[in-house]
Amino acid sequence: MSNISKHISIASNNIRRWVTNPRTYILATLLSMLLWDFISPILNFSNVMGYRITPWIFPFISDYIYTHMMIMFGIVFLFCDAPFMNEGQPYLLIRSGRIHWALGQILYIMLGTAIYFLFIAFVSIVIISPSLYFSNSWGKILGTLSQTNAGQNFNIRLTISYEIQSLFTPIKAFGLSFMLQWCTGTILGLIMFIINIYAKRAIGAIVASIIILLDFAIQFEFKSFMYHFSPVSMSRLTILDPSGLTQRPSIPYAYVFFTVTIILLSITAVLSVHKREIQVLPYI
Repeated sequence: MSNISKHISIASNNIRRWVTNPRTYILATLLSMLLWDFISPILNFSNVMGYRITPWIFPFISDYIYTHMMIMFGIVFLFCDAPFMNEGQPYLLIRSGRIHWALGQILYIMLGTAIYFLFIAFVSIVIISPSLYFSNSWGKILGTLSQTNAGQNFNIRLTISYEIQSLFTPIKAFGLSFMLQWCTGTILGLIMFIINIYAKRAIGAIVASIIILLDFAIQFEFKSFMYHFSPVSMSRLTILDPSGLTQRPSIPYAYVFFTVTIILLSITAVLSVHKREIQVLPYI
C-alpha cells in the first residue's frame, strides 16, 4: 500500500463512519433548520416580488456574524471526537505507522471540512430551489435586499451585504468565501486534534469555542487590528480589506496566515502523534 493510499484509506474510513453515527444526523438536522430559518424569508420575498433568486446565498450565510458563528460551532461538534482514536484505529495505526496515521487524520479533517461546507452550500440552494435561476450576476432579489430595507417587512434577518456585491463577482465571492471557511474549519479541527492528544476531549472543544467567540469579542470590544489574529474573523468577506488601506487584514494577509497556520498545526499534529501514547476512547 502506497503512502498516499494509506492516508486516503484512513480518512475515508473515518468519513464512512459518519453514516452510522447519530451525531452526523443531529448536525445535519440542526444546520438545515438554521439555514431554513434565515433563507426561507428570502424565498417568500422572491415569491411576492415576482423575481427569481440566483444561487449565491453561501457568501452571505458565511459572512453574517450569527450564522457564521453557529456554522463554526458545527465544526466543533463534527470533530469533537478528535483525535479519532476509537476501537478500530489501533489496527490502522499499527498497520500504517504513527506518522502516516497522523497524516491520514489530517487529511480526514480537511476532507470532512470540505464536505461540511459543501453540504451547507447545497442545502442553501435546495431551500431556494422553488424560485431558483442560474446567473453569473447577483440578480434582482439579492441586489434589492443589499441596497434597500425592503427585507425588514419580510422578517429577513440575514444581512445581504452590498459591500460583497460591489467588490466581488458572485463566482469569486463564492469561491473565496468557501476557501476561507474551509481553511478556518481545518484550523479548528487541527487545534482540537492536537489539544485532545494531551488533554480530555472537552478541552479541545472549549479552546475551539473560545477562538470562535473571539470574533464576537473583537467586533464589539476591540480594535479592528485584532482581526489579524482571529482566523474565524478572517473567513468573513466583509472583515477583509481588498485595498489594504485600513486596520483590517487584507486578502493576501489572510492567505498567508491560513497557509502558515495550517502547515504549522499539521507539523505539530504529526509530532504529537509520534511522541505521545494515544488512548482508545469511546466512540461519540
